[in-house]
Amino acid sequence: MRYFIAIPLPDDARERLLDARPVFVDGMRLIERQELHLTLHFLGELTALSRQTVCSALEEVTMSSFAIAIRGVGTFPPDGPPNVLWSGVEGGSELPVLHHAVGKALEDAIGFQIERRPYTPHITLARFNGPAPPTFVEEYLSQNRGLNIQGIPIRRFALYSSKFVDGVPWYEEEAVFELS
Repeated sequence: MRYFIAIPLPDDARERLLDARPVFVDGMRLIERQELHLTLHFLGELTALSRQTVCSALEEVTMSSFAIAIRGVGTFPPDGPPNVLWSGVEGGSELPVLHHAVGKALEDAIGFQIERRPYTPHITLARFNGPAPPTFVEEYLSQNRGLNIQGIPIRRFALYSSKFVDGVPWYEEEAVFELS
């Protein structure tokens, strides 16, 4: 089973993001309501012992709760045909601090290698199995550039497991870590 650390979104933010999801087109998988999250770090496979070590390390991360804003939409990769539609996230100085604190705790606990590329906080809205229709993507981006959801409270982060069920990833909260 694969694991990642993410911030679960409050229900009202998930509902508003559902309104911003694109209309389904062939070759696209819409991200379901319960799967909407803000990834901090992807861990990959973990043994039971490593999982426990990760949980112990994450319990030591101390930080106050804060608010984020969801703004605009975009695609990955930035160059070439898109395979992901996402919504951007702004978290002031607190979100990068939490990202760093979690990464450092993982590095110290299990030798986790923190990514060298800059952290780009986003929420995945849809994935494409092949080339996305260019006209569809252009229209979607144009219509949703003004997406703006303010004041979303962030009070916790979680360790998630990811497994495939009928070829579709399914995420489950394994452990939750509260912010003060």
